[in-house]
Amino acid sequence: MRHIVLCLILCSIFSVNAQKYDSTFSEEVQTTRDKALLFLVESQIDSSIANKQFKGEWHGTMELTEPYFFIGKKQKHKDSNGFTVSAIHNFLAEVYLTDTSLIYLKPTLNKAFQDILTYRNGQRFNFWKALPPNRKLKLFGEPNPQPLVHRPTEYRLRSRFINNAANVPEDADDTSLGNLATMYHNQIFADTLPIIASEEYDKFLDLNRRNRNWYNHLFVRYPNSGAFLTWHSQEFRFWFLKTPLTFLSTLFIFMPGSSARPKAYKPWIPFGANDVDVVVNSNVLTYLSVSNQLDKSLGKNGAIAYIEFLLKQPRWYNNAVYYPNLYHIHYGVARAYAAAVVQLAPACQTILENIIETQNQDGSFESQDWLNKKDLVQSTAYALHAMLDLKSKGMKIENERIERAIKFLIEKSLSESNGIKWEGGIFFSGGTALRNILVWKSDAYTTALIANSLTKYLKMIQK
Repeated sequence: MRHIVLCLILCSIFSVNAQKYDSTFSEEVQTTRDKALLFLVESQIDSSIANKQFKGEWHGTMELTEPYFFIGKKQKHKDSNGFTVSAIHNFLAEVYLTDTSLIYLKPTLNKAFQDILTYRNGQRFNFWKALPPNRKLKLFGEPNPQPLVHRPTEYRLRSRFINNAANVPEDADDTSLGNLATMYHNQIFADTLPIIASEEYDKFLDLNRRNRNWYNHLFVRYPNSGAFLTWHSQEFRFWFLKTPLTFLSTLFIFMPGSSARPKAYKPWIPFGANDVDVVVNSNVLTYLSVSNQLDKSLGKNGAIAYIEFLLKQPRWYNNAVYYPNLYHIHYGVARAYAAAVVQLAPACQTILENIIETQNQDGSFESQDWLNKKDLVQSTAYALHAMLDLKSKGMKIENERIERAIKFLIEKSLSESNGIKWEGGIFFSGGTALRNILVWKSDAYTTALIANSLTKYLKMIQK
């Protein structure tokens, strides 16, 4: 009897200690999250400088990590783009919609949204704003006045060729982020702004094409997939599809007759051939599901099949066109699954197995050696967000794995006078030939991503 009583007492002590530990840890998570939100509120840019800085955005950089003959020497500059401000806005909007007591976020969200609208063209969104060119873009017949072009803000592009190449059209990725931001804005501020219809995405599907991006041909051989194309613009169409034509056109990109060559003042699809990206397709699926348009979409089945096909390939986690971090696919696909794209369950099982297999003992995850020194914080942030999304849909993943990742991130946080932040990792790249060397980073983006994950965790343990 005494042994039973002693056992009960010991169990009671261990239970109390466990509850105390859980309470202490959740309080630490709450404090960390709140300080991260404070940093994001305080670091938002509050005034504009013509063509350089814009009220409502956050600081981010565009960096060339190695010399490249198209662009020049290694360099890094501040860059304003719709991808960064939309993503941060959406993370914060999701935090607020999870906890509407965080009323102080509303002015921050409204300022960000007003900036997001400046990237809009109709119901589509561009990566960059339309700004005056930095130089003459034609050898002869330069128009006066010069038309506006899409370009970086402070990263000075030198040659006519690369300036014309930067003038990209609207795309599926930024359009999804921008319209998701519009949806969140309508919910939070009781507005009624229109959002893009699924039919607009169905105008750009990987079906019956007479062109193919060389990167897709080399790394993901799945033509006629029916998935969503990246660029919302018409690509060059050959008389008949022959892979050598695409490669020859790309090889002679500087020649006037090349279909891949950019033209002054005309939006340029990179290399003249549209592409299919797994993360872009995941982001489109997320938007369509959240906006209750998934069942109307013609491209839905092709996108899901493409994702499933890619995840069955060797080293699938390294095959996103514009996203070099190894865990961005995990994050994007799990996010779509959590948004009720239930057909992604088999793909998410593959993602879950990879996460379990690759998590380090200290809770971290790591990307390639050459990518931002393994990009530990960004990789862990993406994997954490994916774990929380998968668990929210009933997939079996231990709390201990999630909490180890959180502890690692808390240890890597940086104290600021106005809260805490995390050093920005790589969340986007120039794609294809520039995939690993022309990259975008933002402390605010990484901090907002982690703040959203910590909010998801706090919601999870309250259930």
